[in-house]
Amino acid sequence: MKITESTSYPHPVLAPWSDDIANASFSTMVTFQLDQEENQVSIHCDVVLNQPDIVALINEGAATFGCFIKCQDTGMRRLQKLGFPIGKQEFASGALIGRVQLRPMVWSLRPISGYRPAGTHAEFAGGTDIEIGQILALDDEQIIEVTRPPLPPLESIFEIQSSDEVPEGEFELDTESDRITVLMPNATYQLVQDFRQTNDATRTVLMNALYVPVIMEVLDQLCDGERQFEQYRWLYPFKARCEIAGIDLSKRDLFNDAQRLLLNPFALLSQLIEDDNGDAD
Repeated sequence: MKITESTSYPHPVLAPWSDDIANASFSTMVTFQLDQEENQVSIHCDVVLNQPDIVALINEGAATFGCFIKCQDTGMRRLQKLGFPIGKQEFASGALIGRVQLRPMVWSLRPISGYRPAGTHAEFAGGTDIEIGQILALDDEQIIEVTRPPLPPLESIFEIQSSDEVPEGEFELDTESDRITVLMPNATYQLVQDFRQTNDATRTVLMNALYVPVIMEVLDQLCDGERQFEQYRWLYPFKARCEIAGIDLSKRDLFNDAQRLLLNPFALLSQLIEDDNGDAD
């Protein structure tokens, strides 16, 4: 969705730069709060809209207020409904980072026949039939800067669980929750937990055996589209690490990309073997 002050519409739109509707105004004050511990952002909007016909449409459920939200760093592009005249929306951890653009607007939720709010310019004197999703009011774009928190360790966005439904020697992946969940039979789960509590060599073996194929599968799913994962908290820190590593999620180079995200675990394993051989000598 690209909206500028020069965009023209076949119906009257209330906006600070437009004379489509006289003797009326629409303004929004946007603020945000950042929970540093949870890395979670909440957006707050306080709306002043003194055009009674548009207000009536919102109250009747024929229209709604919200913001088109765009965050370049995380790739989020969302038309988000908000409460009116005061609205609040919390976003998943890491969903909004850096420069965030917000465009407050009112849009239709159902068809409106002969739309002609009070004060409409003579150009629209005959009234206009409005379809679902048409913009009725726009405010100036606002920018917020969300402080960049340190990225959590990659392993922290994963969770390992035992499951009686997974066959012995196999594991399954669940990406439809706040953390990427690796499911495995109880015996394997206990073995993995033991490995995680030992030395660097065994932890490195674990990373090769478990996390490389898991991350390859996650990358493969993201290559098919990430919108299905937008509500899950793991997506945004995972994407941020991909960006730092120079990984293009639209291209499949799964094995190499997984190694880059894990900082070349095979090279670390080789180094540990060399160190063990040196100690033996």
